Amino acid sequence: MNIWFRLQVNKNQNGLYAVCYQMLKDSLEAEEVVQDSFMKLWQAKENGTKQSTAWLYRVAKNHCLDIIRRRVHEAKYQQHSLMDTQTARSACDELQNAELSDHISAAIDELKEPYKSLIVLREISQLSYQQLADVLNLNVQQIKVYLHRARNTLKEKLMDVT
Repeated sequence: MNIWFRLQVNKNQNGLYAVCYQMLKDSLEAEEVVQDSFMKLWQAKENGTKQSTAWLYRVAKNHCLDIIRRRVHEAKYQQHSLMDTQTARSACDELQNAELSDHISAAIDELKEPYKSLIVLREISQLSYQQLADVLNLNVQQIKVYLHRARNTLKEKLMDVT
């Protein structure tokens, strides 16, 4: 295996999984998205282009959004999808240890895009403003404004918890 690729996997695997898990609330799907993202990175490398970390996160985020869109679409046409959503949420609840993290996670889930992605990518994966701009196709000033709004919204949602 190529050393560059191995370094990319070691450097980005945990952060990418955290982002995917936060978006999907399903560990198996999150692992699958991470694996698919690294496969696309490998294919891009084989084609002669080395992609950036921001590109990798954008691929994973878009794949997660596709899965979420598919879930929403299926929910419109299948009554049983409600059970699937409840199962995914209960799996998430089992993995969370503290009551506070439950409240924080729920508050993040209530955020609309791009606020949700911004909080997850900035606070969990610790991407820079420029990396966020690249991943979300926004400029740095928009990132700062949206991140400020997202944090204020989270603060308001969490005021009742403390």
